[in-house]
Formats: sequence, structure tokens, C-alpha cells
Amino acid sequence: MDDYPEEGRSDPLESIEPTEQNNGFALEAPQFRKNSVAQPGRRTSRTAVSRVNKDEARQVLSYRYDDKRKNNPHVGMVTSGNDCAEEKSTWVYDSHIDPTLNFDSSRADIETLIDDALGSGDEGEMRQALEQLKRMQTPYLAWAGKAERTSFEVDSVSLYVHERIDPATILAEVQKRMKAGKGKGSGMVQPDLWSAPFENLPLREAIDYYKHDRDWANRLIAGDSLLVMNSLIQKESMAGKVQMIYIDPPYGIKYGSNFQPFVNKRDVKDRKDEDLTQEPEMIKAFRDTWELGIHSYLTYLRDRLLLAKELLSDTGSIFVQISDENLHHVREIMDEVFGTGNFVSQISYSTTTGTADMLLSNEHDKILWYTKSKEAIKYRQLWLQKGIGDVKSYKYEILDDRVTYRSLSKAAREGNGEGHEWKVAQFSFAVSQDPGHPDERVFRFHGTDYDCGPFRHWKTKNPTGIERLSVSGRVIGLASQLNYIRFLDDYPLSTLTNVWDDTGSAGYSNQDPKRYVVQTDNLVIERCLLMTTDPGDLVLDITCGSGTTAFVAEKWGRRWITCDTSRVAVTLAKQRLMTASYDYYDLKYPNEGLKGGFIYKTVPHVTLKSIANNVEIDEIYAAMHPAIEAVLIDLNQALKGQPIEFRVTEGGRSGEILYFEKGAALLEWEVPFDLPEEWPAEAHAAFAAFHTARQHMQKKMDASIAAHADREILYDQPQVSKTRLRITGPFTVEAVPFPTVLALEEAQQASRADVAVARSGETSRQALWRDELIKTGIRGKGGQKLKLADLEPLPDLRYIHAVGTVAETGERVAVSFGPEHAALEQRQVEIAMRDAEKLFPLPKMIVFCAFTFDPEAAKDIDDLRGITALKVQMNTDLLTEDLKKARANNESFWLMGQPDVEVRKLKDGKYQVEVHGFDYFDTARGELRSGGKSNIAMWSLDTDYDDRSLFPRQVFFPMAGKKDGWYRLKKDIRAELNESLLAQFHGTISLPFEAGENGRVAVKIVDDRGIESLKVMDLN
Repeated sequence: MDDYPEEGRSDPLESIEPTEQNNGFALEAPQFRKNSVAQPGRRTSRTAVSRVNKDEARQVLSYRYDDKRKNNPHVGMVTSGNDCAEEKSTWVYDSHIDPTLNFDSSRADIETLIDDALGSGDEGEMRQALEQLKRMQTPYLAWAGKAERTSFEVDSVSLYVHERIDPATILAEVQKRMKAGKGKGSGMVQPDLWSAPFENLPLREAIDYYKHDRDWANRLIAGDSLLVMNSLIQKESMAGKVQMIYIDPPYGIKYGSNFQPFVNKRDVKDRKDEDLTQEPEMIKAFRDTWELGIHSYLTYLRDRLLLAKELLSDTGSIFVQISDENLHHVREIMDEVFGTGNFVSQISYSTTTGTADMLLSNEHDKILWYTKSKEAIKYRQLWLQKGIGDVKSYKYEILDDRVTYRSLSKAAREGNGEGHEWKVAQFSFAVSQDPGHPDERVFRFHGTDYDCGPFRHWKTKNPTGIERLSVSGRVIGLASQLNYIRFLDDYPLSTLTNVWDDTGSAGYSNQDPKRYVVQTDNLVIERCLLMTTDPGDLVLDITCGSGTTAFVAEKWGRRWITCDTSRVAVTLAKQRLMTASYDYYDLKYPNEGLKGGFIYKTVPHVTLKSIANNVEIDEIYAAMHPAIEAVLIDLNQALKGQPIEFRVTEGGRSGEILYFEKGAALLEWEVPFDLPEEWPAEAHAAFAAFHTARQHMQKKMDASIAAHADREILYDQPQVSKTRLRITGPFTVEAVPFPTVLALEEAQQASRADVAVARSGETSRQALWRDELIKTGIRGKGGQKLKLADLEPLPDLRYIHAVGTVAETGERVAVSFGPEHAALEQRQVEIAMRDAEKLFPLPKMIVFCAFTFDPEAAKDIDDLRGITALKVQMNTDLLTEDLKKARANNESFWLMGQPDVEVRKLKDGKYQVEVHGFDYFDTARGELRSGGKSNIAMWSLDTDYDDRSLFPRQVFFPMAGKKDGWYRLKKDIRAELNESLLAQFHGTISLPFEAGENGRVAVKIVDDRGIESLKVMDLN
């Protein structure tokens, strides 16, 4: 197998090489220079690999992209005024209804179609009508509700940026600092390159959402995939922009196939109360998907496939991972959405463990591969290393003389051959069908005439070609047949098929172990990605899970967007991506960025045709064969007159006995490979010289054959840099807001005043919640209770759902209930406060009740002044009574406090933050508990909060073990970090920091269920 190409070396990345002033931890992005010194129209290839000096620091980089993305809103800037509700987007299914259900009802349409086509007299229109008739006769899968539902509506929501994550900025805080005065840098040079994807647009442009472009940063989005895809299409015009989509939907109705309730617990038992998710969004998703069993599952999947097709480019591919349980149904839906002609393959891949059954054990899951257009599909062939044991047609071993051969031994087939002088080979008849020219039928080889026959021709179709095969040692005579010699290493690869038995746990490692209950092997997604995308292409995964697709896309230099409804999944993916490290793959054309591709390893694909057409073989033979002839003369002269008999084993005289004392002489192909013991000493030198000359020519021939062969590109083996390491590039964490703001025309319709999210009508759920609130009151810390004397609904206000009085004090209280299946977000807080101002008398207290709070909303509630504002956690038992065997606790409403976070000023003028705890809901006990340091999965510190979105400079993983969190970074990268400082990134006390321009810090805490809390503090 050949190495990477060596020609055309240059190094346009020289501007970021460490200098004397910067010999530290070079966390930088490659800056691709637009004005290259290369000549116009020419691309400069970079293949240079420099050795690493042990005393020099290795650069740690990440890939960057020239692509742009729209300026979607930062959550801290959103108000009900600048991000109003949009019209719903309506998506229409194929108007053709299943003929097995309503065949006759479409008869009138068919007749009209025929009449119009015939009446037009246009051949093209008649052809289109016939094609439409053919489509109308195609059978379709039917299920409950399909025929009645010809379209569906999706809210066109904005995607809010909550966090801007840059691992380089975070790791810069814990890099090793060189001692001053030793001629080396005192710290890392952090150029402004990293701020580019996160540049703060001028305020006027920043609130003009989706109207301006900004530099690309990858995207991790929390929310329903249907809302995410619709937003990408409607608000960001991304239809046709995605090159690959990967979907891993639930396989079935079991809990373990649908959710994971805790960040640190992958063992999910079906129908076990403790393992039921506590996320309202996931409960809704579970109900929507399985409400009608397989029928609602198929509707769930078809809706998403329809939008996925809209996002896919014409050259793009979509992969859907599924098990045998619903494989047949999913394939029928994909046939319907993408067309049967755009089916590419059904891939079977080995899973980690087989599924036990009373009958056959199932050790494979399936991936359905479809494309937008089979004629335009982008496809990159992947290869597997060809082993001797895998190729039964290679039955022989042959020596370097290209004459001596034997059957392939068992030891050689098992990879335990005797040495490199024996080469594994295949012999195939060197003729093809169809008659050739009569004068070219006979070819003389090694003293024997071989006739291809009257109705065949030599495979080369020209006498020069067969002669080149002969002199280059590529033919051998067996009985009456001339055979072509094909070596195993002529083409040491086999094409990747649709059966992948080498997956299983192959993709997991110490650096990247399994984290999620339904996590897919990295290798599976890598192959899908490498077959259908190029560096810089965009990949979408609407079922994020632990972020495997994003992790793989980042590894291979692809842009990515991924989303998931589960906050646990988003938390796991965020942690995995933040702490990931990769090899740095050298760019082929650095001035073009990733679009220019990588430098890939290639291997020769030697064919009979490439040898027969190689004119250099003639030149080598003419230049080097005379030397062989000369030493052969010397050998025969040394043997002449010797009383030795020699039996010929090869060629036309095979079996004859030569008598050297009678003047017999050896022909070139008759010289044995091993020196016979009886030959005289004076022949030894000539014998050795003969084989040396022959081997020298053979090596030249083989090198020429390899050089002139076609080359196969190994897209899964790019050249790894010896001087650079890589971490994850910048990405944003975003979320789908619940559409709490009504469109103007909806707000003006009195009959539809209850369409808004938080009160999607005066629902029976809200009536139950009011009754439960009166009955149980609000439980506070230390057993305290806030009881309400009465509570009445308010039908005229949008986000104040009820008013009442506190039993003990008689104070007036207003209540705002959050959405049934989503987090209460900041726009509801804003509108509810405006609604409260309309009440008379004004309430003294406002209570926000929700199953979960958006961190921005929780922060805004904590910051309210002039009124007592309470955050009340609702027990998720109110949502899941039909899914659980029993309630964990009779208390339904729990008072939530602010996160307990302390900021203190140090003697040197710097600041330090410590997290003491937060209020969290204990699902096992069904109660709110304080403290909770041990339940913090992650917390982030923005040391210069700009009121737009969180940009963490320090990130901590208190629950991480010795092999988790930041310790998952590769050893080579950790060697550039201060281990003692890195250890502090796993605690609850921050590193000291200086105050920023904004004079504010923000702390976000994420618990083991993915629930987030946010606290903003002024340093003054």
C-alpha cells in the first residue's frame, strides 16, 4: 500500500507556526489566506510533514468554515415585541390516496387527466399524464388517520441561541504557562480568530433576526425535530442545503428505545416508574409517537421524512436506522416519500450484542439508504483491506522469478507464510471471447507456442501488450494455456458492501465510550458520512442522542446541525463534543479551506490493461535486459564442460535433461531459483549476478507498473499531521421556544383568544391544576406551606390564568401556568407581568407554575422587583398518572429558590465564583430538595456576560470520574495543559478571573436530568 502523495509541497499555514514569542499552547484556528501566492487558476497542494521536536509545543487547532448562517436570535435579546409569532407552515402530502382504500373515488380524476391530455394534442403532456397514471396505480402503505389527513401544520418558530461554546477559549484558562525570562512565551497567544463565529453584530442588526449573515458555527439544538427542520426551511432558507441526514428513530415502544432519564445512568428498565422520563417535552413526544401504536409512529416518521426531503440537496443522501421490528413499514414510507427509484441500499450492521429470542438470535440492525436523486447522488467508494483468507480465488504462491509456483499453503492463508519471496497470486486464462486477428493467435512464451484459438483473442487485443505482460513477469504457462498472473497486492482492497460485520463495539474507546442508552457505534455513522459527503459539507441529525453524528462530523471536517427533544441527550452531547479531541488531517489546498479536501492515502489498482499499455516497460527491458543476457552467458560458460546433469522444470524443454559436458546451455527461464549443490564454485558468482540483474529489472518493472496504475483514494485514511492536534470547533447551543406569542391576526379574534401556548384553551388540565393547587398548596423548604383560600380562572387575560388570595395573609395572588409539554420561557414572564398590571386591585404576589423553567425565564423571575415573584415546580406526576403505577408523593407544587452561587473578590483584585447548590426535584422521593452539589452534571461560568447569550470561559464537570470530563482529552493535548488547573475544572469553585467590560458574570448549572438554572450577578 502506497504512502500519501509527495509532489507539490508547500505550507500556506506557516503564519500560525509557533515562534520564539509563541512557544506555548497554540490553540488557534487555521487562517486560510484568501490571497495566495499561487498562480491564478492553480491550486497549491500541501503534503509536507515535518518532524516534531520534543522540546516544541504541538499546535492545537480546530477546523473553520467559510460558510455563513443567518443571525438567529440570542435568547437574552428576545422580547414579545421583536420575535412575534409567525404563521403556521402547512405541509401537504402526496394527493394520491391509497387505491386499496378509495380506488373508485379517484375515477373522475383519472378520466379528467386522460381527457385533458388527449385534448391537448401535445406529446409531452400526454407522456406526463401516462406517468401520473402509473404513479396513481402504485400501492401505498395505509394506516389509521392517513387517508383523512392530507396535510399538517407546523409552527414557524425562531431558534434561540442560549450558549456559544468554544473549547479553545475554555482550555486557554488551564494551559501551561512558561516561566518568564527563558526566551519563551509567557502564555498562549489567543488571536481574534476564535471570536469570528460569535461576533456581536451591531444592536440594530442583531435584533433584525434572520436578515443578516454571520460566520458559520455548528449547532446543537434542543427541541422537536419537526419544529427545528421547519424553522431551518422557512426562516433560514436552508431547503436543498443539507448533504446528508441521519435519523435514528425509536425502534419500538419500550422506554429504553425512547429516552434516558439521567445523564449518568444508561440502564433503563421498561415500565419502571423510576426510569420514566421527567421531561415534559419527552413525555409529549412519547405520547405523540405511540398514542395509536404503530399508526401514530408512522405518522410521526412520515412528517419528519417529508421535511427532511425538503432540506436534502439533489446530491444528498438520507439514512434511517431501524430494527427488524418496523423495518418493512419504514421502508414502505420512504418509498412513498422519496420514490422507489431513489432507494440505494439496505445496510445490515452488527450490533454490540445479539437480541435473545426463542428462535434465531438477531445480531444486526438495519440502515435504509435513500437519496434525493439517484442520478445526481454524491458517492465516495469505501474500501476494506483484502485478506488472504477472504479471497478464495487466490490459490497460488509464486517466487520472485515468476516461474516457480506452488499451491497456497494453509499457513500462508492464515497469514503465517514463509517469507516475502513468495507472493500470493491468482492465475487466470489470458484470453477473451470473440475472434481476433488470425496472425495474432499464436504467442511464443518460454519456448512454447500458445494458441488462443479461432474464436478468441488475447486479453490485450494487441501483440505489443501480450509481449509487455511477458517481459514484466505477468504471464505463466500452465499445460496448454497461457495465464495472466494477478497478485493479491495488485489490488489489496475489496469494496465495502452492505453487510458490516466489523461494527459492534468497534467505534467505542476510552476517549469516547458509550454514554447513551441507544448510542450508535461511531463506525456505522462514519461510513455513511464518508460515502456521501466531502469535507465542509453539511450533515443533519434530527435524533441527536449522545451526539454521535455531530462527533463524527466534527472528526471528519463536516459542518453539522443536530437536535433532540431530550435535555438529557443535549447535555450529554454538549459534554461529549466539548471534551472531544481528534487527529488533525492535513488540508490538500489550505488556501481553499476544507472545501479543498484532505490529502488522502491512495493505493494502486493494477490491471492487465494498465500493464499492457505501459510503454515504460519497453524502455526498462531495452535498458536492463542486456545485462541479464551477459551474465547468463557467463553462467553457461562456467557450467560448460562440467560433468553435471540438469533436469529442466520450466518452459518448452520442461522434463529434458541437459548435459553441460556436451555443450548444453541454460535458457533464461530455465535457471533455477536456488543454487544446486553440485554446481562448481566457479559458477556461483555468475549465478548470483544473474539473479541480481533479473531481480533489479523486476523491481524496476514492478515500480513502473504501480506508478502507471490507476489509484484508488482511501477516503477514510486522510494524512494525519505530525505537528498539529485538534479539538472541537465553536458551536452554539440553541433551543426551540414554545410559541407563546400570538400572531396579530390571531390576537384580534376574540373567539380564538385562547390559542396561545401556555393556555392552549381553557384546558381540562389547567382546571385540574387549579383544583390541585387549592387542595395541596405550595410546599416550601423546611415543611413550610403556602395555602390559597380561593382561586378563580381569568378568561380575559392571556397569561394570568387565575387569581386568588393567600389563606394566611389575605394578599391577592396571580397564577400563571407554564405549557403542558414545554418549558416556561421568558416571553411568557414578560407578557404575564403586563397582564398583572391590568388587574385591580394589583396582586402582591405572582406565582409561575411549570414542570420546567427555561433558564432565562427563571433568571427573569428572580430579577423581578416591586412584586413577590415565585417559581413553583409542578410534580410531573400530574402529567404521567396514566404511565406510572403510583405517585411518588402527594405534594404537587414545590417552591424553587435561586441557585446558591457566591461571587467573591480576592486580594489581588480578581474574582472567584463558588457554586454551593441549587434546588432540584428528587424523582425517587417526589419532592424538591436543596443542596445538590452531587447532582451537578455540569456548570458554566461566563466571566463577561453580555446579556445576549452565555459564552462560557470556564466549564466544570463535578460528577465526572477520573476518566471522564476534561480527562477524556487525548494525552498529547493534556500534555500542553496544567493538570492541577484542569483538576479544578471538575469541582465547584472557579479559577480566579478578572472582571470584563460588562461587569457581570453568569453561571449556568445543569443537573443530572439536564435541567438548567441560570444566575446573573453584578461584580460591582
